[in-house]
Amino acid sequence: MNSLFGIPMGTLMVILLVAFVIVMSVVVGLALRNRVLLKLGLRSIPRRRGRTAIIVLGLMLGTTIIAAALSTGDTMTNTIRSSAVTSLGNIDEVISVSGAETGEALFVESPTETAYFDEASFATVRDALSDSELVDGVAPVIVEVVAVQDTTTRQNEPGVTVFASDPALMAGFGEIKEAGGGALTLDDLGPGEVYLNDEAADELNANAGDELLIFAADEPVPLRVRAIVKYDGTLTEGSALLMPLDAAQRLLNKEGQIKHILVSNRGGTLSGAQHTDEVISVVEPSLASLGLDVKPAKENALDFANELGSVFTSFFVTFGTFSIVAGIMLIFLIFVMLAAERKSEMGMARAVGTKRRQLIQMFLFEGVVYDLVAAAAGALLGLAVAYGMVFLMARAFANFGVDIQHDLRPRSLIVSYTLGMLLTFIVVTVSAWRVSVLNIVAAIRDLPDPVSGSGGRLTWILGLLGMLVGSLMTFSGLSAKQATPFFLGISFDRAAYTLPGVALVVWWLLPFDTLDPILPDLSQDFSLFITSGIMVVIGATWVVMYNSDLVLRATMTVFGRIRALAPVLKTAVSYPLTNRFRTGMTVAMFSLVVFTLVVMATLTSAFTEVFNDEQAFGGGFDIRSTSTHVNPVEDMEGAVAASPDLAADDFEVVANQSSLSLEAKQAGATERDFESYPVRGLDDAFLAHNSYDFALMADGYESPREVWQALADNPGLAIVDPIPVPRRDDFGFQAGAPEFQLDGFYLEDETFSPVEIELRDPLTNNVFEVTIIGVLRDTFPEFMLGIAISQRKLETVLPDRAQPTIHFFKLAEGVDAVATADALESAFLTNGMEADSLAKELEKAVATQLTFNYILQGFMGLGLVVGVAALGVISARSVVERRQQIGVLRAIGFRRGMVQFSFLLESSFVALLGILIGSALGLILSFNIIRDSQQQTSTENIQFAVPWLNLAVIFLIAYAAALLTTFVPARQASRVHPAEALRYE
Repeated sequence: MNSLFGIPMGTLMVILLVAFVIVMSVVVGLALRNRVLLKLGLRSIPRRRGRTAIIVLGLMLGTTIIAAALSTGDTMTNTIRSSAVTSLGNIDEVISVSGAETGEALFVESPTETAYFDEASFATVRDALSDSELVDGVAPVIVEVVAVQDTTTRQNEPGVTVFASDPALMAGFGEIKEAGGGALTLDDLGPGEVYLNDEAADELNANAGDELLIFAADEPVPLRVRAIVKYDGTLTEGSALLMPLDAAQRLLNKEGQIKHILVSNRGGTLSGAQHTDEVISVVEPSLASLGLDVKPAKENALDFANELGSVFTSFFVTFGTFSIVAGIMLIFLIFVMLAAERKSEMGMARAVGTKRRQLIQMFLFEGVVYDLVAAAAGALLGLAVAYGMVFLMARAFANFGVDIQHDLRPRSLIVSYTLGMLLTFIVVTVSAWRVSVLNIVAAIRDLPDPVSGSGGRLTWILGLLGMLVGSLMTFSGLSAKQATPFFLGISFDRAAYTLPGVALVVWWLLPFDTLDPILPDLSQDFSLFITSGIMVVIGATWVVMYNSDLVLRATMTVFGRIRALAPVLKTAVSYPLTNRFRTGMTVAMFSLVVFTLVVMATLTSAFTEVFNDEQAFGGGFDIRSTSTHVNPVEDMEGAVAASPDLAADDFEVVANQSSLSLEAKQAGATERDFESYPVRGLDDAFLAHNSYDFALMADGYESPREVWQALADNPGLAIVDPIPVPRRDDFGFQAGAPEFQLDGFYLEDETFSPVEIELRDPLTNNVFEVTIIGVLRDTFPEFMLGIAISQRKLETVLPDRAQPTIHFFKLAEGVDAVATADALESAFLTNGMEADSLAKELEKAVATQLTFNYILQGFMGLGLVVGVAALGVISARSVVERRQQIGVLRAIGFRRGMVQFSFLLESSFVALLGILIGSALGLILSFNIIRDSQQQTSTENIQFAVPWLNLAVIFLIAYAAALLTTFVPARQASRVHPAEALRYE
């Protein structure tokens, strides 16, 4: 992972380290100059170890979230890097026929038409690189997918990659190692012998000596397994078969031809990629005349790994923002309460000549110690949290053959520690300054500070400044058509009115289309969600705390009729409502995190159900299969009817699709170049029978069926997936987005004018045009990614390469899709067919999405620790503050159990109030988002449904933790002896 929110990690680490050193140097310098203040500041830390532990727990949460996010990003980066190393090994560049894809774009389905070229070209390439000291290996290869049967074990594997190279040229590309043995070479193979890698051996249950049948043509070819090996660099992560180049040329009937030329740069499997640009500049001039092109395969794969890691990190850090904000509030609350505890002490210190800056230093010294310990503990806990998330993700992604590789870079640990420490230090400094402002007389007598009758000049200045900033932000939002600054600017202005809390809540929870008649279409991103959450929670907490008498009256009306409960309940509710600031802060913490959990749980549940639609995913088909292009099925419908292993009546529709990698750009976009993008040819059966729907249709088309029929009738028309189409609402969590983009309309529009695009064949540079008339819904499956045109059109412009190798089957009513998919694989083993039930594929995808949703909820649920810690701090402080009150209660007849129950009810009241406010606000916002989504074509069938069971479990755990945290202080309060308490001062 190389960046966080667009900032290079190396640069960020240096900046944070410098800032950390500066801060610590200043603090240490102050401590050496003021050792008395240092001792006074630190003496309270060991006195109350329990409270110190709670303070550290609260302070470390921000660091925990940052460390967990960075570690998760490192893990995803390492996972893709491991994939690159497994498939590419020491290969850094791949030279192929111009326009061919080499598989480095791991997130895009591989095309089917990489062409062979004359082996004589290899000598030219080798000569061009012979004088370069940056290259330590150049080799010609054939990489092809075939079907294999192990006749010894009777196991079949339809997709085994044949990797073949010249044994004399393999130096620099790593060793072939026998499983449990030494090094081997391709020269060691005798006639008819091959190596199998361990993945292929697992799939075939094969051992050395087994006999294989290779289906690369009409007649199978027998070969024998010489050994099971481990080798990185076969251009695949999966099953592979290794053999000499000349043997593969005979097997595939490609004598004198090769498919790629591999280049290994000097250095290791990762470090060699740093020389890619120089190597390409050396070899590129000699390739143009050969019709070849060089791809930076390793560099592209590593760039994608870094990009994906950064996306995961940004994703988790962004969703953890609410918890970090709650943590900042807790830090401020902690220091305010510490100041309240030491109010008399600080008043006397000020009375004898201590200056405010000296009080600030005392609190700062204490806070820095908490900070340093909390940041270290948070970083370590973050690693543990990340490990747990990675463990769950590994299980989820295992369905797709992704092997998650846990990793943490020291750089990320340094960034998480220093960033968490500095963030906390800033809040500690502000808090220390805030608590140093006190009235000396009131502090000595432990009385509330006198309320100023007038805000004074500063208040007026700040008020006017806030309104000015709000107006500027509102104007900026309208000018840029951005929702976040517009809504935030209005919020600043609203703060000047009489009912600011109500205004904030109502403003931010307005249905999204309320202002459509008077405002332009505003773009939205994830910052709007974060800002809205913070603002509505502030507003709602404000309203509740400043109407505490109504809250108390309502509580007593509902529960006060229970005679045994009434006295305890009134005491338990009255005290927190008389301390509005600390109670409001705690309620806001709980509400903020609960709000986030409710919104995310509701939305992820609703959107998962939208995608969990077999009709939308399968397009009316039940099975999808692929076959190898070295031995494709020429007429799938006829082959199914003729197969003795299949019942023709089981198949209602057999449709076909071809896939090519062409280059595309929007016609007339002179500022843009052609960019690689998949192009799919759909045959007449597919066009006539599929049921895929559209997010957007061009002017003049009223239904999806009209669009599909138009493609069948007019070969010059096309449709496209939604990824290249711009959106007004962009949440920024994308990795591997294509360079090919359209403009002139948005996905959220109701319709659009047909868009002409140019398609170029990179092998011949021939260009032809098609017109886009439809954009698929966001629910489209990955096998519909790309630009789709009629197969007849594709065969006309590319007759030699538009061979369908992807097949779709609609089964008769009652036919088992899973069993039929297995039967298809057996029937067309010689064609390397791999068939899958689309319902099963959808089930795997949904299960993975649900698991990821639960991981995200658990990660965000860390924020509830803040609320729990706040309740613990408040309860511990309350026992000290109310010792005399407790004595009075005990003296007038309150039993120990009643006192303890009263304290537990206080915590329950605060926690439940936070859960109630957060849930109500979250559900309202979720309803607005889903209602808005129902107006979008892609998600018009989304439904508002609250996952109550899921939320109930989370809230029950949080509530139980809150009670557990306050149990010890409550028990201490119940043991206060009346006589001692009444004498207590």
